[in-house]
Amino acid sequence: MAFRVALASSDGIVVNRHFGKADSFVVFEQGDKEFEYIERRNVTPCCIGGNHADGGFDGTAKILSDCSAIVVSKIGSGAADYLNARGFAVYEAPFGISAVLEELKKERGV
Repeated sequence: MAFRVALASSDGIVVNRHFGKADSFVVFEQGDKEFEYIERRNVTPCCIGGNHADGGFDGTAKILSDCSAIVVSKIGSGAADYLNARGFAVYEAPFGISAVLEELKKERGV
């Protein structure tokens, strides 16, 4: 299976969105060595005014279901636990996307 990662970013340059407030994720897939941009996926933010929308985590998880990892600037423990229980690796990494992808390559030994 391909290794895909979804990053919460408003500009496609920096991971700058909180998981619950993100309205889109950029998706990259790792080939033999390098990551390639796949697409931007829109989601319905699951945190509205500090409360979680019913089924909000489910909707985002479904839209990102082909991704192995989710990278955000910030995430609450409840959301992180929910995603981990569904097989996602979750990272808080409020940095430039290229730097985050380089770290993921190192972590994966590529």
